[in-house]
Order: sequence, then structure tokens, then C-alpha cells
Amino acid sequence: MDGKLIDENEYNPQTSEKLAEWNPAEYSGGFRHETETLYKTQAGNFFILFEGGLISRFHELTDSKHWYGGTHIQTVSYMEAAKWCEETGNYETLAKHFSISRGIVF
Repeated sequence: MDGKLIDENEYNPQTSEKLAEWNPAEYSGGFRHETETLYKTQAGNFFILFEGGLISRFHELTDSKHWYGGTHIQTVSYMEAAKWCEETGNYETLAKHFSISRGIVF
């Protein structure tokens, strides 16, 4: 993230469209649990919501507010969102929401 403030009204998971989710297998249980979720706002902007347990990678991020774990929102560009879909194996989302197909090169 580039350090700019996030507009919580714009980048709100409850009012945005959930496009895809990814749970890394190596961080799948208990306090190490991690989830990354890609959203698209009503204005057409993309962001990833990172959620994790107490000893997840996300707990240490600056926006983490809970003692039991953490959440963090990172805005991403269209191409970054497409790349995230490619890297996490969300090929259906890539085909449906981006004019890019599997096998893109960045």
C-alpha cells in the first residue's frame, strides 16, 4: 500500500461486490489462519481485504485493530487485481471480471 488513507465508506466489504477469496494452505488453522478477499466497489475500484489470526502475517500490519487477529485493506489497480486472481488460481473471476484470460504475463 502506498500509505494513503483508505476511505472506509468507499472500501467497505459490506457494500462492495465480493469477487474472489483465497486461503493459503500453509496458514489454514487456528491463530495462523489467513484469508485474502478481492472486492470491487460500487465506483469500480478494487481492493483486497486481508484477515488473519493472532500470529498471522496480517496481524502486524498497521491497520490491524484487534488483539485476537488482524484485518487490513489494500487498494489495488485493475492489473494488480487481475494478477492476484492469476496468482491465487481464481481463473473464473479472472475470465468473468477482467478482459484478460488465464496465462497472462506481467
